Amino acid sequence: MKARGSVTVARLWPEPAGWKEENWASFELEAVLHAADGQTDTYVSQNRFRGKRRAVVNVLELCSMYSDLDYYKAPELRDLSPEAVLEKVLERLRDEGIPGPSLALSSGRGLQAVWAHKPVGRKEMPTWNAAQDRIYRVLGPMRADGSQRHAASVLRLAGTTNSKNGATVRVLADAAAERYRFEDLAEALVKNAPEEEQQQEEDADLFSIAVHRAAKGLRNHPQGWSDVSLWEGRLTDLQHLRRMRYGSGVMEDHRDRWLFIATTAISWLVLPEVLEVEVMSLAEEAGGWDTRRARSDLGQVLKRARRAQAGEKIQFKGRLWDPRHHFRNETIIEYLEITPEEEREMVVTISPEEERRRKRLRDRAYQEKRRRGAGMEPRSERNRKRNALMLKKAATARQLKKCGVPTEDIAARMKTSTRTVQRWLEVTPS
Repeated sequence: MKARGSVTVARLWPEPAGWKEENWASFELEAVLHAADGQTDTYVSQNRFRGKRRAVVNVLELCSMYSDLDYYKAPELRDLSPEAVLEKVLERLRDEGIPGPSLALSSGRGLQAVWAHKPVGRKEMPTWNAAQDRIYRVLGPMRADGSQRHAASVLRLAGTTNSKNGATVRVLADAAAERYRFEDLAEALVKNAPEEEQQQEEDADLFSIAVHRAAKGLRNHPQGWSDVSLWEGRLTDLQHLRRMRYGSGVMEDHRDRWLFIATTAISWLVLPEVLEVEVMSLAEEAGGWDTRRARSDLGQVLKRARRAQAGEKIQFKGRLWDPRHHFRNETIIEYLEITPEEEREMVVTISPEEERRRKRLRDRAYQEKRRRGAGMEPRSERNRKRNALMLKKAATARQLKKCGVPTEDIAARMKTSTRTVQRWLEVTPS
């Protein structure tokens, strides 16, 4: 299968150039990475993106899980060799029932572990996030970097140099054939989690199944989904709506409203450490806004996300709520003036009317399946046979008429009405 999306290769240049990123199609990547051999401070993204920006909101395909371990910060590990640290990492993973990484790199001062898996679409993001969080919790004592566990992270590239100490980034373990099925890897990480961690992961599983069914028209409204999984589905719908209306260009109308809803969605999905970067990137890409305007117009969303991170709750109608914005589907549809035709392209963000339409289609498909199971022929086949029989009887009636048989006698002989015979006689032979 042809790989979709682009991969980001980034490099930290000496000042004043600073951080630079370039996106490359998968078929170009081998030559680009080969040319990077020996460079200083060069990084590559582990997942693939839509468009020209590396951002969680633009993730197109998830290709691996990973962890960046700053083990030099742990007193008991800092004096060990990378190989010795890797052994401790593998031992800890085995104890927790987690399979070993496909690739392990010494990054110069730390260790990078990568679990490559077969690519999956962004609808699996909540499950992927839950699995990533499990890796982070398990490897936390090895000083796993929490800011590098989101889907748009980049890791150092093997064969390049870490300018902080001049060390070469080198491969410690490379299980080239160990490319996991996403479902198997996620199950190993999610199902083996302690009981107190299960609820979030069960929500992620529910979301993956629900979105898959919704995309096929088998399920519509996201009943029972968690806030995180609901907003992931809505963000996917928002991105699709934007492409339908504006292609890859800057939005011409509804820009402020779309960015406000999309930013709210991101606030439920990404780590607080990268939220502002994600928001600024989306505001520039979709709205052409600079940082100042984005902070001004979307600052309320960022502020509420920080309050949620601090564990704050707000009271409303006798209940405690997360301070981040909450919206009903109907509000989003009205706010963005989404048409019924556009709703048919949505997975999650649909009105009760569209939900009823999908239910009618599902019921019709269910009844059709029941009829097939009972041995009944499809309606199209029944119509074909009925039409063939009518043409045969019409041909017989025309032949009798040519022989001089009166219409009334033809009707009596064929046991039907005179009017029916007259209709048969009007049929044009095929």
